[in-house]
Amino acid sequence: MALVFPYSLAVFADVLGIRKVTWMLQDNRELSGLGSGQILQADLAPRLWTGDVVLHDRYHDDAARIEAKLDAMIDAQGSFYLYDARRRGPTLDPNGTALGASVVKINSLPNMATMSLKGLPAAYKLSVGDYLHFDYGDPARRAFHRVAEDVTASGAGVTPVFTVTPRLRAGAAVDQIVTLIKPAMKCIVTPKSVETGSTEDMTTTSLSFSVMQKL
Repeated sequence: MALVFPYSLAVFADVLGIRKVTWMLQDNRELSGLGSGQILQADLAPRLWTGDVVLHDRYHDDAARIEAKLDAMIDAQGSFYLYDARRRGPTLDPNGTALGASVVKINSLPNMATMSLKGLPAAYKLSVGDYLHFDYGDPARRAFHRVAEDVTASGAGVTPVFTVTPRLRAGAAVDQIVTLIKPAMKCIVTPKSVETGSTEDMTTTSLSFSVMQKL
């Protein structure tokens, strides 16, 4: 059976054995100075996520399977979904117990930097640093954002407007479903970033690679 891209969480991210993922937003600003001493800033391109992934030590056979999946993806110029294994859910609900089966959706989009959500349990809290994702457009693209303000849902499960980073892109719309548990970015492996680590008696250590967001 042919490989299907992007790799789903079950096929790839869930079996990696991730020790840590460090997400970073590109800074694509250009600065210019005026004679008055004022500094002007301009965005040259939309901000995309990059990340560094480090895996737990693995038995050699397990490490070989991961390396083979990475090689197949690179060879096919494929993509995959990836979440931060240290932050699988909101800070105050890391396992999604309080969220339960709630279907969270975008409630409003006042501008390209803010949004509100609906469909949350009453008084549900999101914290600065929590992640979320939603799909938009046709063909579908994956939006991956970080919450920039602490926010608490009302008794009806609707949040006040809050800021997210990076800025929202055209195609985000009211009623799109939002994922808060295992929010995952669609990404590709950064060229020449795979480090196969060190081989010891029974394990392969420090297998790592870097990723770049793919819309």
